[in-house]
Amino acid sequence: MPSLLSIHQQSQPLDAVLDTDRFGTINVLSLLGQTLYEANRGNDERALLLLGTALVALQSKKASFALQGVLAADHLVGKIAGERPLETVFRQVLP
Repeated sequence: MPSLLSIHQQSQPLDAVLDTDRFGTINVLSLLGQTLYEANRGNDERALLLLGTALVALQSKKASFALQGVLAADHLVGKIAGERPLETVFRQVLP
C-alpha cells in the first residue's frame, strides 16, 4: 500500500491535469449534456449558450472555463434575484 507521501509526490500539477485531452473531452461532453438537459426543460436560451460554450471548448479551454464561470454566475444571480441577466439580454436582442 503506498504511503500518503508517495501519492503526494506522484500527483500532477493542476495545470497539467487541465491541459490533458481527456479532461477537454469530458468538459465538452458535460457541456453537451447540460445543453440537452436545458433544451428538454424548455430553456432554449440557456441551451444555446451552453452549446456555444461547448463549441468554444473545442478550440480554447481557457475561454470555455471563462464562459462557464459567466453562466454559473448568471445562474446564481437568477436564483437570488429571480431573473437571469443573460435571459434579459436575450429578450432585448432577439425579437
